[in-house]
Amino acid sequence: MSKLSRREMLETGAAACAFGAAQSLWPEWLPRLAFARDAIAGDVIVCIFLRGGADCLNMIAPFGDPAYYQARRTLALPRPDSAAKNRLLPLDDFFGLNPDMKALAPLFTAGHLTAIHAAGAPSASRSHFEAMDMLERGIEGEGKTGADSGWLGRHLLATSHADDSPLRAIGWDETLPTSLRGYVSANAFRSISDYHLNGQTAQVNQMTNALSALYQGSLLDTAATATLDALHTVSQIDVAHYKAAHGAIYADTDLGRGLKQTAALIKADVGLEVACVDHGNFDTHILQGVTADGGVGAFPLLVKEFADNLRAFHDDLLEHMGHVTVVAMSEFGRRVQENGAGGTDHGHGGVMYVMGGHVAAKPVIAKWPGLNPDFLSDGDLQITADYRDVLGEMLLARTPNTNVASVFPGHTFKRIGVMRA
Repeated sequence: MSKLSRREMLETGAAACAFGAAQSLWPEWLPRLAFARDAIAGDVIVCIFLRGGADCLNMIAPFGDPAYYQARRTLALPRPDSAAKNRLLPLDDFFGLNPDMKALAPLFTAGHLTAIHAAGAPSASRSHFEAMDMLERGIEGEGKTGADSGWLGRHLLATSHADDSPLRAIGWDETLPTSLRGYVSANAFRSISDYHLNGQTAQVNQMTNALSALYQGSLLDTAATATLDALHTVSQIDVAHYKAAHGAIYADTDLGRGLKQTAALIKADVGLEVACVDHGNFDTHILQGVTADGGVGAFPLLVKEFADNLRAFHDDLLEHMGHVTVVAMSEFGRRVQENGAGGTDHGHGGVMYVMGGHVAAKPVIAKWPGLNPDFLSDGDLQITADYRDVLGEMLLARTPNTNVASVFPGHTFKRIGVMRA
């Protein structure tokens, strides 16, 4: 890269050509950065995707529905008034919280977290790929306008400005989440340490000097300066020695590291607007709960990790939660009837979680369809809350400059009371 001078680049064509050539020389592991505003109008949106189809009926269980216990003879969690050790924690007189998620109970009680039950996409699909793609694109069916972009990508486009900063949108993964795809090129990377070139200071200096020389005086000088400023800012964030506030402890997992680094960027005030983190795999077809030999299946461990890290994120950012909103969702729920292998199969209706300083002070929001076989949709929990209404209400209330009609094209938005009026 040091051999490619600014003069040589300019001789090859216009500044746009120079930009394309520079991108081709950029190391594959170094993130392509989106540009974000220094002064954000609205909340930082953090999206947690529970991949694999999380069993909503054993996360927020409807203990007030007798059909729940009839359909799940071994997996159903005991009522809150039971003497069992693993009894549900009451959220209201109908729904209870999985005891492995007890870290979230105070947040529900305090009005900082709400669950939207029987939520999801109206179009039924039991394919993980198709269902995830649909929810992340935010568009029902194939061939719709905007099908090649994600709902967050369109939100970023609707709120773009000329002075957008490089750390506007982050997906904590090796590849960019579908939800972030769109006109604004968001940033996907595993760790803040990626920005440090694994601590090789000489390489960092060489690259930044080359970029400065390449873009100086060009039409892209402003964008390049913003990029270099962001690289410098992130290089100052020592995640290895980051200390969470209020005694919060993150797990050393993809979810824990993603939320911890998101918190670090929010506190560093680098212009972050959107962050996406994945957690899973929730595809619990077998041995979902306690096993026959007294062991613990995958599901209790997964929901505990989700709850503990979400609570850590809340506590770490306690003074910042007035301008942070977290949404968690899965591609679909599980079948109401447990299967013969001690697990549950792909279903339809699920549950969404919204956390922040402005959510409705109601632990569970639900237009409950019932679990009686006569009320099910092909054996599944019916959808009574469209996921786009949940996301749309969140954006309208907390990111006022967005355009919900372009974020969710073709959808008629309906408020369901997720956010405070």
